[in-house]
Amino acid sequence: MVKVWDGFIRAFHWSQLLLLAGCWWTAEEGEMVWHQWLAMTLLALWGARLYWGLFGSESARFASFLKKPGEVWAFAKALVKGQSSPKAGHNPLGGWMVALMLLCIGLQMATGLFASDEIFTEGPLYSWVSSDTADLLTRLHHLNFNLLLGLIALHLLALVVHSLKGERLVPAMVTGRNKTLAQGPALKASWPAWLVFALLWGLLYWGWGSGL
Repeated sequence: MVKVWDGFIRAFHWSQLLLLAGCWWTAEEGEMVWHQWLAMTLLALWGARLYWGLFGSESARFASFLKKPGEVWAFAKALVKGQSSPKAGHNPLGGWMVALMLLCIGLQMATGLFASDEIFTEGPLYSWVSSDTADLLTRLHHLNFNLLLGLIALHLLALVVHSLKGERLVPAMVTGRNKTLAQGPALKASWPAWLVFALLWGLLYWGWGSGL
């Protein structure tokens, strides 16, 4: 049994899930102040993940799992034939799924900064754009969430496929350990990522949250 995920990546994965669910629920219930608090926290966490994707553990770095199209295609064919082998981190298909989800979440938060519920609540940058632009970004905010739901569904489907192949991806994201690999990736202490998260959250609170 080897360790494949550091503490920050595991906490990021599950915290992101809870924060996204919380953002959806608060929007549905009209709890827009809480919606903005959760979104602010998610934005800080997202920024820390980008930092960790550049300077973090081997399995967290984008350079380690964003493969060239040829490698992705070769892995996809091997997966269909049942000939793919477990990877120490994200596989070539999963790596691009991670990138797409991060981009989609980034777009969701970016549009939310300018959005308005047309009643009481406006994003912190709403006044920076015209009302027509804000309306457009608000519609995009809602449409993009549907795209995000589709990506989440694909992610869950992939987990089912890998579970049927005997790969325990969910437990690995809880414990950080993989039983099927002989050698794991080089991992780093997570404190720099948490420091970046704290700094980003503090900046966002100063510029946004203190006015909620």
